[in-house]
Amino acid sequence: MASGTVYKRTLASGASSWTAHLTWQEGTKRRQAKKSFDTKKEAQAALTTMLASHQAGTFAAPSRRTIAELVDPWIDGLAIQGRKPTTLHGYRRVMRLQVLPTLGEMPVQDLRATDLDALYARLLRSGGRCGRPLSLTSVHHVHAVMSKFLHDAERKGIVARNVAPLANAPSLTTARSEGPEMRIWNPDELAGFLEAIAGNRNEALFRLMALTGIRRSEAAGLRWSDLNLSQSQITINQAATVVDGDEVLGSPKSRRSRRVIALDAVTVAILRRHKVERTETYLRLGITATAGDRVFANDLGEPLRPDSLGQAFRRLAATHGLPDIRLHDLRHTHASHLLAAGVNVKIVSERLGHASVSFTLDTYAHVMPGQQADAAEAAAALLRKS
Repeated sequence: MASGTVYKRTLASGASSWTAHLTWQEGTKRRQAKKSFDTKKEAQAALTTMLASHQAGTFAAPSRRTIAELVDPWIDGLAIQGRKPTTLHGYRRVMRLQVLPTLGEMPVQDLRATDLDALYARLLRSGGRCGRPLSLTSVHHVHAVMSKFLHDAERKGIVARNVAPLANAPSLTTARSEGPEMRIWNPDELAGFLEAIAGNRNEALFRLMALTGIRRSEAAGLRWSDLNLSQSQITINQAATVVDGDEVLGSPKSRRSRRVIALDAVTVAILRRHKVERTETYLRLGITATAGDRVFANDLGEPLRPDSLGQAFRRLAATHGLPDIRLHDLRHTHASHLLAAGVNVKIVSERLGHASVSFTLDTYAHVMPGQQADAAEAAAALLRKS
């Protein structure tokens, strides 16, 4: 139970102020909070508010701790909770590059939604490299990080209220609509690429990605123990990413990213051949063990860096005169081909490891234009039968 009082303070200079003084018990320790005002009426109103918020469990003791001072303890707490190293690296990078230069020295309890509005507006104008505008997607991500930061501060009683929901931030829908256009290869282009790279050291890697839609990190982390070639299946159990120059192995992106994916017969045959070739190479070089039993490794058995995979892919595509797409666009290509072929969207969503079927629909609805016409004809056909 908290209690409080209001009293007047007179300084040696003769100036005076009124203090709202709140006290309460936390275990065996007695805590207190003070806040000064120009008038007695203001102090009394503040004390009433403080008592009410303490009673409701929403009280935050007055503090001048800045946003910059709270970032490291916040991220350390997330690490204890088991957040992925890549997630923590991303949070720390957003705070260091986008938030702290502007708001770092501000006491977190002084932060208002209008401060976030100003931050987001500045980032959209000149928050990118060399003063270029930051994309809507990036600013949305900054807002997501600040929302999490302030949510946790509110939960810990550091701030009385998370003001992030009140800020004017780009919505995810808007950010996606103005993001870069999805680029994919049509079936002939993909077939031409796979034919052109036959025998290349990365043939198995790029074919697997193109015919399953797995992510770059999932391909880099794939182990032989994750393959069941006799059943024509692979299991996605881990992902390999790079944080501050070091490889980090962790679980896939989300719970549904842990999945079993069926393989076509040609891909199975290419993977079998790839395993034989890798084994022969290691024996010839006297390498008896590979790092983590990785399916895709260099000639010394060392894991491939995920960023190097994209570079190798684009070089091959350019060499064979194919449209320039990112390695990640092989994932979009696979999904688009399946949906255009009429494969059930739930199956496509499961193969990709999306968090929900609705996400798959939102992302790839544009590649299913013919289904509206099919639906109209099907409805009309039912009437003709009656």
